[in-house]
Amino acid sequence: MATSIPGRSKRAGEDFARAHHIEVDSDSVGPSSLKKPRFDLRNPSALAPDDLEEDAVLDADEIGHRGQRVRRNAVNIEGYDSDSENEGFDARAESRARAEKRHSAGDPDDMFAELEDDFSSYKGDDATTTGTKKQVRFLRDDEIEGQVDDSHAGGTVSIDLDTVGKGKEAERDEDEESESEVDEQERAAIAPDMDKELGAGGKKTHVPLLDAFNMRAEQEEGRFDEAGNYVRKAVDPDDIHDTWLEGVSKKDMRKAREAAEKREEERRRVQLEQDSLLTADILGTLIKTMERGETILETLARLGKGHKHKPKWQTKNKNKHNDSKNVEQDERMGEDPAEVARKSAIEDITGAADVLLSRGQTEIYDAERELLMRLYKRETGEDWVDPNPTMESKRESSVGEMDTPPLWEYRWSDSRDGGEPHGPYEASMMQSWNAAGYFGEGVEFRKVGSVDSWTSVADFT
Repeated sequence: MATSIPGRSKRAGEDFARAHHIEVDSDSVGPSSLKKPRFDLRNPSALAPDDLEEDAVLDADEIGHRGQRVRRNAVNIEGYDSDSENEGFDARAESRARAEKRHSAGDPDDMFAELEDDFSSYKGDDATTTGTKKQVRFLRDDEIEGQVDDSHAGGTVSIDLDTVGKGKEAERDEDEESESEVDEQERAAIAPDMDKELGAGGKKTHVPLLDAFNMRAEQEEGRFDEAGNYVRKAVDPDDIHDTWLEGVSKKDMRKAREAAEKREEERRRVQLEQDSLLTADILGTLIKTMERGETILETLARLGKGHKHKPKWQTKNKNKHNDSKNVEQDERMGEDPAEVARKSAIEDITGAADVLLSRGQTEIYDAERELLMRLYKRETGEDWVDPNPTMESKRESSVGEMDTPPLWEYRWSDSRDGGEPHGPYEASMMQSWNAAGYFGEGVEFRKVGSVDSWTSVADFT
């Protein structure tokens, strides 16, 4: 027999909820009260946070973002913070503001900058420093008692009391002038035979210098406060650049100054001499030494080729026979007329070219002889004329004399160096070497390009 199971009867609570909630939601906007509660997936024991009221686009706006929102069921801990967390915050802020104000108002050239950080700002009128922590007052020069204003440092006390006569007075002035050049270490040195009680003050010369009976020198390096404490000024960071002066005495400085003055005086003298020279005369000095189509650099190169280097054996024999007899011969050997003329020509050309270079001729060393002749005509209005019609031949015989006279060569007769000839050398040089005794026995001579045989006796003419 089939039986029917009756359906579950409705509970009174559900009817009540439907009736009352629907009525409440009808007054509100939307059926938000009918939503089921949602739990947080990460923390099932807590409800999920409500959705933000703003749109998602507004949430991405950093300017209009309202920051972190309070979560639902968050615990309000306001009023339970520790009182010690912000303790002294205002005091630290005020101290930092005062420090920044002092730093911005400070003088970068003030020598007491470090003292002001500790003692606050310095007042120049009453010499007091006021601050929140300390008050320091520095003494002025006139407030230090026991000073002698007209006292000067650097004097000495001599035990020599015999100062009668004008000669003694002048001699003492010279001694005082020389005493100022002595170092402090030498003044403080005490000889073993001196009296230990008197010390360095018992010396007659190089005695220690006296200090001035005032605090003027000390006030330049620091200040005295009311308690008598001496406070030095801040160290200058640029003093490291003066370390190269350590160990340099006043005597060395005076010598350097005198040498610099002499160099400056010599420079002015040379400058006056160069300014007094006419441009036409300078061009004439260059033109008469140069050859046709030749520049100044080429002229200097041509004259430089005339210098003959001395062989090694000559220097060795010169040191071996370096006595009083050979000194005069060496001097005559160095005064070779051809060599003197060559050096003089080089000096004249270089000096004249440097003068023109200082007057704006920047490419004077590359100027040819014909260009210098045109410049000469522009300066004087006349063409360049050689002082002597045969000047060209004379120039070749005087300046280029090293090529015209016959040249000589020599060799060792015992073939110690393979019998190779040495040279060529000028006749005047060979003659001076022979007179000085550089050529001993076993040396043979011959003219360059000659078919004659080698000979041990030669007339260098």
